[in-house]
Amino acid sequence: MLVAALLMFLFASLDVAFHLRHNLEAFVYFDVHPIETFEQTSNWINVMKMACYVAQTFIGDSILLFRCWIVYSKRWLIVIVPILLWLGTTVCGIMTVYIEATLDTSSGKLLNASTLVPFITSMLCLTLATNLLTTSLIVYRIWGIRKSLKHRSSVVPGSPLTSVLIVLIESGLMYTLSIVILFGLYMASNNGQYGVSNAVVQIIGITFNLIITSVDRGDATQPTSGAGRMSHLTPQESQGGVPLHMINIQTTVSRFPDSDIDITPTKSHETTDIENLSSKRGWSAESHL
Repeated sequence: MLVAALLMFLFASLDVAFHLRHNLEAFVYFDVHPIETFEQTSNWINVMKMACYVAQTFIGDSILLFRCWIVYSKRWLIVIVPILLWLGTTVCGIMTVYIEATLDTSSGKLLNASTLVPFITSMLCLTLATNLLTTSLIVYRIWGIRKSLKHRSSVVPGSPLTSVLIVLIESGLMYTLSIVILFGLYMASNNGQYGVSNAVVQIIGITFNLIITSVDRGDATQPTSGAGRMSHLTPQESQGGVPLHMINIQTTVSRFPDSDIDITPTKSHETTDIENLSSKRGWSAESHL
């Protein structure tokens, strides 16, 4: 995971650097009109930016596959379909980079050239399907575990499993929405696709590190409803009853003598002492007489 995080940081940084260089060449160190500079799809900067996007998508989808494989106890049968989608995404991405590097830009169609459209649309569709499938499988697995534990009265809605589900859904939804927006803009031949595609490279890294940072802060391991929430309930409370509250109970232990012990000797001693005292007083009176 550390290697994957470093690679994603590298490609995200390179993408920003290439965009900066492209803007400098178009608006500062330009020899031709800026529009003509951006229309040069086969420019090495554009090719490298596309390569960074493909590499970032490759790493992000591979991490999703790895997480799904781990969650399902390393069962290859579960991830065989996502792996095929992942391989298809990789092939389409490589072909997109190759065609863009050798594309004739005289028509000025940029990324909407007829030779690029099939591979770019296929890559977007496949990566979207991979993300939706793997995220759904992970969420379904964790939800099933949480549900089985809930039937055993072991967890409550604010348990750590609920927090993990929320983080997974948030990260998956962020990436899915960005891909859907990019796909819609690309099919509509809108220039907004270039800005969104630049953001997607960074979003992939964000969604990957979102879970790690959430675990580090404790958001994905602490109950969502407060630190004092109890995690064990009775069967009646697990079915929708009133949750338990923390109370302080103080107990006092008193020791009592056994019932078979006769307490009369104490009284007899007291009686004997009184009688002895009375006899002594009588004896003293007689002696004075």
